[in-house]
Amino acid sequence: MKKILISTCAGTMLLFGVSCKNVLDIKPTSTFSETTVWSDPALVQVFVNQIYKESVFAFKDGGFGWGSQTDELYSNFNWCQENTYVLGQATPDNQSSSFPLNYSSTLNYWTTLYSTIQKANTFFQNIGKVNASGHEQQITNLKGEVYFLRGLCYFELLKRFGGVPLITKVYTANDQSFTETRATWDQTRDFILSDIGQAVSLLPKTYANSNDNGKATVGAALALKSRLLLYAASPYYNTGNDGARWQAAADAAKAVIDLNLYSLYGSSATYNKIFTDYFNSEVIFARVFSATVQEDRYNTLNRDLSPNGYNGYSAYNVLEQMVEDFDMADGSAFQWKDNTSNPYLNRDPRFYADILYNGAPFQGRGAQFYEGGLDSKESSLSPWNASKTGYTIRKMVDESYNFNVQPYSACQWISFRLAEIYLNYAEAENELGNSATALTYLNKIRQRAGMPGITASGTADLRTKIRHERRIELCFEGHRYFDLRRWGIADTGGKDALGIIITPANTSNAAFTYKVNTTQKRVWSDNMYFYPIPRKETQINPNIKQNPGYN
Repeated sequence: MKKILISTCAGTMLLFGVSCKNVLDIKPTSTFSETTVWSDPALVQVFVNQIYKESVFAFKDGGFGWGSQTDELYSNFNWCQENTYVLGQATPDNQSSSFPLNYSSTLNYWTTLYSTIQKANTFFQNIGKVNASGHEQQITNLKGEVYFLRGLCYFELLKRFGGVPLITKVYTANDQSFTETRATWDQTRDFILSDIGQAVSLLPKTYANSNDNGKATVGAALALKSRLLLYAASPYYNTGNDGARWQAAADAAKAVIDLNLYSLYGSSATYNKIFTDYFNSEVIFARVFSATVQEDRYNTLNRDLSPNGYNGYSAYNVLEQMVEDFDMADGSAFQWKDNTSNPYLNRDPRFYADILYNGAPFQGRGAQFYEGGLDSKESSLSPWNASKTGYTIRKMVDESYNFNVQPYSACQWISFRLAEIYLNYAEAENELGNSATALTYLNKIRQRAGMPGITASGTADLRTKIRHERRIELCFEGHRYFDLRRWGIADTGGKDALGIIITPANTSNAAFTYKVNTTQKRVWSDNMYFYPIPRKETQINPNIKQNPGYN
């Protein structure tokens, strides 16, 4: 590996700074004694890399699985058991929790995340045993990385469940009883902030060696703080609209911006390169999967998202609601009455980068989602893999890659990028009444996208526009599900999933008629703001109280 990424080598644990050949020379970590691991900084690095692998979610479990529970996407194969949630069938008894590569697990991950937290706590319990002589900076960095990763794990729990037990001890086989109770939402936030503070004090702003790309930095820790404090300031968690919370959110976003390490990348013509050019100037923290060994659903992205007519899987289908929310190129809202002959003309440039629609040029031909087309349910090419909505995701797909030759390739998942931070800052500043500052940062993103600048009158009007911009700019990246919840309007994303039926209007397939249809009937209830805690966890420790609405 010329560039070291958070990836696997020949099925072993991921390593930074160790070649694939050397990995094969090291015996499996399951055979290491505790003394061996905590006496060798190189093996400690292996241990920490496993924490990375378990705590940094991507693609299906970091973004698409969440989008499939909102008005963004439909999950064609239910890989993350999304239908359990959108059909209102989630209970404490059907919440399987496993490591990301188990395709049949839900997105609950309570057990998984606590298992990873146990590893982080084990690190802190033992790192003092390591002889750091000659490795002082590495050990300092590792401490900062694990504080960041533990904070990230607790944030993943907070997003799913609300306040959770805050565990810092290392459990052993001798522990037979568990008495921890759930902390409040604010207490969990404060615990994460403490870990972030430790991480910031220990991590570097940048690494001198490009082999360290993918490791946590000060910027990554501050970006996590920005997202956390934005949630804390939002209406669902800030019922009194405490201005101090909005100020803290604004300050946290500005702290990332003031590092002056990141810049918006590309233009409206090269927008998708944000996701396909690894560790570019906009990326604050990313996970890149290598092409060394196939990891289904992680480095098979190009195959998984492409339509069936290209031998792809159409795994996640874009909803008609999402398509219609992309504005026209002049900034006006899309209206069917004005676009009956071709609804895909003159749209926001990001529409063409993010969504594959009927007629879109892709890998040498136009996509054929119309009835009877190569990418339809009537196709002779894997019709079972056809999109059910008439659209697939183009965002993040490397169109130049031929997945028919090799089904897997290197893929980048961006956990934090500068555009999100600009949107965080704009939202917080607007709520503080600083509309000029909010508009400045909102329009930086729109300028890059090739869209006209926004003008707004009043906090409420600008709030609507900022929320709309998040929907478009951050689509499919795992934000929509949690944005709707923190805003207290999750029911708006829980409506039936819509698609499009496209019928040729002539024998040459040069004109079409369009009919919006319901792809999936969905169910909403207010308990769906949080996930249920798995039954076995509350049975092991009855002090853990179940979330409301789950028996």
